[in-house]
Amino acid sequence: MQKSLDKTGIWVTTICALHCLFLPVLLPVLALVGFSFVGAPLFERVILAVSLLIGAIAMVTGFRHHRQVAPILLLALGGVLYWYKDIFGHVGEPILILAGAGLIVLGHVKNVRLTRACACHLPASDSQSVSAVSK
Repeated sequence: MQKSLDKTGIWVTTICALHCLFLPVLLPVLALVGFSFVGAPLFERVILAVSLLIGAIAMVTGFRHHRQVAPILLLALGGVLYWYKDIFGHVGEPILILAGAGLIVLGHVKNVRLTRACACHLPASDSQSVSAVSK
């Protein structure tokens, strides 16, 4: 389950980043077909909040196995950068989006690797139960 949460977190974060980066180009077309709500700031905040919630659940689950705080810190820092992407205006926004999304994805990847490495060091019976849970 933890591995699938990390995969879901990576996908949601990537989709969120692509949405933010390509929205200025697609917004006129979306308005023509009735999907202008996709450009609303509230929509962006909700998607980011869902991404961070999935990330938090995955990181806490992983932390219980590997006891490393680095993935949680990467998620938090990436979330802060992403949340405040507007702080440097339109010029800095794409940079903060990419940096924030990159840190969130890196946190998920690190979480998966640490959990996998931790499962390898458990006794055979514990390792099998952890691998069964991660599938």
